Amino acid sequence: MKTLIRTFIILMAFGFSVKAMTQGTSLTVFSEKGENFTVFVNGDQKNSTPADHVKIEGLHGPTIKLRIAFTDVSIREIEKTIFNSTSGELFYVVRHGKKNDYILEKTSSDYIHTQEAVKETPQSSSTQKEDKQNNAKSESAAKKTGAGCDNPMSEPDFQASTIAISSAPFDPIKLSQAKKMVESHCLYSRQIAEAMYLLSGDASRLALAKDAYKHCYDPENYNDVKDVLRSNKSKDDLDQYISSVK
Repeated sequence: MKTLIRTFIILMAFGFSVKAMTQGTSLTVFSEKGENFTVFVNGDQKNSTPADHVKIEGLHGPTIKLRIAFTDVSIREIEKTIFNSTSGELFYVVRHGKKNDYILEKTSSDYIHTQEAVKETPQSSSTQKEDKQNNAKSESAAKKTGAGCDNPMSEPDFQASTIAISSAPFDPIKLSQAKKMVESHCLYSRQIAEAMYLLSGDASRLALAKDAYKHCYDPENYNDVKDVLRSNKSKDDLDQYISSVK
């Protein structure tokens, strides 16, 4: 009987694997600043109209050769060979690199969805500036006496730091740079949450959330940080940590 059950489980697993291989991988490429582009996979053009967000289905093979051609011809094309994913999903973001060129960097679905939400509610620069000022005022008013740290990091300095962090190639390096930022500055909860979105792994996000707690200007709003964590286990772990250091 046990042999039959084991055989059935193996056959089911094999069936799911065959189905995954048949369907192929989906690839989403997203432009962080809204630049329109065309994606070529193994030489084949995948989107007929240039866009800032392209999703491609049914990709097969161990590697995928990508070419990103921008509508703005002054931007140099990106060519990159990436490894396929066993999870069936790949997410990549197009952003500025360290040398002011453009790079293609692996990211997470959470980051893509967050950036999509921001783009769906566009604002003028003057409105954005006013909103940031209002946010700062409301955050300052919400601060509890004796809680958190003083003199939160300015928005321009924070954005410059996050650009540098996002340019790092791997999560461990990004986490190390993000920790250095939070340990040497005072940050709003929303800034900590935004920095966490730059990290792909939940373990990395949790590590940053713990490290940043003592450097948070408005710890009463730390639920905004906890919401960035994917698993309930990570959220419970953060709650336990916060309780232990209060």
